[in-house]
Amino acid sequence: MAGPPVIPPGLENLLQMDEIWIKQTRHSTFQNHCTYDLLTPSGALLYRAEETRECCGPRFDVSVQNLHGQQVLSLLLPSSYCTWETQLQVSSGTGTLLGYINKTWASMNFTILTPTGEKSLEVQGPGWGGGFMSDVNFQVTMYGSHAAFGLITRVWRGVKKEFFSPNDYYAIKFPRDLDVNVKALLVACTIYIDFIYYEARNRRS
Repeated sequence: MAGPPVIPPGLENLLQMDEIWIKQTRHSTFQNHCTYDLLTPSGALLYRAEETRECCGPRFDVSVQNLHGQQVLSLLLPSSYCTWETQLQVSSGTGTLLGYINKTWASMNFTILTPTGEKSLEVQGPGWGGGFMSDVNFQVTMYGSHAAFGLITRVWRGVKKEFFSPNDYYAIKFPRDLDVNVKALLVACTIYIDFIYYEARNRRS
């Protein structure tokens, strides 16, 4: 008989969570990098993530740390020389592969894969132009299903804040009893959504 799922070290805080907020802050240094605060709905800090940027390094490299500075998650997209590569690798702080997040071409959809590459979940965004001057919702479903069990929302904060604030906000909702590894993958997917659709656009402007 199989035992309970193994929780990667440092991710215990996700066990009782059914909603997480992410505050993205864009830092206008020469490296133009971002940090992400992972918060409870009441605003308490759970984890802090920081992007590392190097001219010849990975296209996207984010380390998620707990409040003691210990790494609990790693998000890695290969070198910027491979601009066609859209598969994000997600690992625990100890290096155990948790899965992959694959961007679907020509749509705002993502597929979450197991460590062996099996398609597990879909994250389906709105059509192009959807969410204009409003919240942008990404439905989370089992792969091949149309029944949503989770939701990722980019929160619309009004015209002034959208154009002049260095911050973006996201809300992630999922069942409390969802596997912790899957919760971690949805957190990673949210950060990846920010990078693909919003932060990359800001860096080009």
